[in-house]
Amino acid sequence: MTGEAASGCNPARRTADRGMGAGRAQLGRTGEAIAARHLRERGYRILALNYRCRYGEVDIIARRGSTLAFVEVKTRRSARYGSGAEAVSARKQGQIIRTATHYLQEKAWTECECRFDVVSVGWQNGARMIEHLEAAFTA
Repeated sequence: MTGEAASGCNPARRTADRGMGAGRAQLGRTGEAIAARHLRERGYRILALNYRCRYGEVDIIARRGSTLAFVEVKTRRSARYGSGAEAVSARKQGQIIRTATHYLQEKAWTECECRFDVVSVGWQNGARMIEHLEAAFTA
């Protein structure tokens, strides 16, 4: 028996069971593009998209005035499983905070006001819905 069969774990099936794949990835990219446009329309300057480091990823890093926003984007096809903002777990928040700290150190930014936002993008009855929660969680 291979390790996969012995453990009962089939990575391809596990991914399919969670609804992951090309469709979900495309939905996420679409939501991130919509969120970035939403932020630009509200006076934010996008500094980074999908910033990655060893600690994780932040979907959007944006600045408006003296405030730097680290933005998690959650995209939903429907509200059946709750809002996107409800899906940002404590574990995910910690990962975003560690990634943001790394970004600030990398850029040598020591004096700036930082905030952790969540932008939820979804559709209801065919209409696009965007919810921007400023300061959705704190470090």
